[in-house]
Amino acid sequence: MPVPPPSTVAPSSSTATAASAVYLPRDVVNAPEVKAAIARRSAERGDDADMTAWLLNHFFRWAIGSFANVLPVQSPADYLAAAGPDKPLPDWLARQFQPRAPIATATAQDKDKDKEKSKDKSQDKTESPATEASPKTFYYLDPEHLLLVDRERMLVEFLRSRRGTRLEQKLQRITCFMAMAMWEQEHQRMQAKRNKGWVPSSGLALKELLRTPNGVIFEFVGSHAALREEMAYESFHMQHCLGQFANIKKLAGGYGEQYASAAQSGRLRLFTLRSAGNLPHVTISLEVHPDGLRVDQIKGKQNRHPIRKYADDVLQFLRTLPPRGERHSDCEGMGLVFEPEASDTARGEWKFVTDVQSPDFLLSVMSGNFHLIEHFEQPPPALQWLLLRIAPHELARLRQMDVAVAAAARLTLPQNRLPPSLRTVSPDVPEVPQAPAAMMEIEGISLSAAMCAPPTAAA
Repeated sequence: MPVPPPSTVAPSSSTATAASAVYLPRDVVNAPEVKAAIARRSAERGDDADMTAWLLNHFFRWAIGSFANVLPVQSPADYLAAAGPDKPLPDWLARQFQPRAPIATATAQDKDKDKEKSKDKSQDKTESPATEASPKTFYYLDPEHLLLVDRERMLVEFLRSRRGTRLEQKLQRITCFMAMAMWEQEHQRMQAKRNKGWVPSSGLALKELLRTPNGVIFEFVGSHAALREEMAYESFHMQHCLGQFANIKKLAGGYGEQYASAAQSGRLRLFTLRSAGNLPHVTISLEVHPDGLRVDQIKGKQNRHPIRKYADDVLQFLRTLPPRGERHSDCEGMGLVFEPEASDTARGEWKFVTDVQSPDFLLSVMSGNFHLIEHFEQPPPALQWLLLRIAPHELARLRQMDVAVAAAARLTLPQNRLPPSLRTVSPDVPEVPQAPAAMMEIEGISLSAAMCAPPTAAA
């Protein structure tokens, strides 16, 4: 039967208790074998020198003094039962089990002296016989005990996850008790998140596809058993419906079921852009068709368009696979377009909107995505006129405004709808009077103040 460690101080979830815990001595007869096994497993995992040193110091001392699953050894038979018949009893241990030599008897003269002294003592007291010292207890620890190996693996994974933090710098000062307490605290935080829909990421269902300026794009492996867990992790961080399962514990049902089933059947390929710390930033899904891949969705957090920072990463992805060159609202919403060649519309290139060559194609894309105007250093005048005509509320996004467009804006827009840069008139430039609410035409584009005025509230 395993016996508890000879200590009342056990690893605690409290950091304060763990910090005060100390390694206690215990006579483990095969301690060198335990240490050698720890060193061997560390080498097989490819641990760095600091991790190996920590294991051979802190983890070894904890295992020897506090690991509960040890066997008591109080006789040669106990040792053979624990270690196995193929491991002979060590000579030093055999000597410990030998009977102790009896204490030499006192001489007759000494006995007479003792009798004389005893006459002065009370007659009702009798001399108690000497008691034998209890035999010393030794312990045997299985170097390959499953619980010991599992605890070792858990601690190695936890400490590895702290690379690049202050904990790594003071690793050798972190006792095994403290490391287990920190792991327990993190485990409790993870469990609280899991109850809210969070599932940990093992990374097993991810396959690296492409390294990009801001991270790595992975593909979800549809055939892997951990697919749904990885999808749930993605969905929790990105706050979208990819991995939102109706049953959180079973990871089944709901929106997540649709995506998982499509990925498992090969109808949909899923991708994620992740940065350091395994943090997702963009989720991509491509439909699989007989004639090739087609963009299904490209989402940032909360189903919004990915921010400009990650446009180059997604562009590199689209050029690498690539999907069919079709217009898609998610792509154009983040500024990525497929501009077809003039001579062959089936051929072209994925590019950022500021690199589009065709004015007509650019106007067509921007007519529904005027928020992208801020990425143009010098927006084409035609694009500015279109902005004034269709979305004057976006004029403030312009980095530079054409003089004619600025004048037209002052003529047609009320003061409260002008961008801040046009509301203050320079002292050297006379203020242009407000134009009447009549239709005007500038460079072939019809404008009217009435058309640009804010809508009146319904009665």
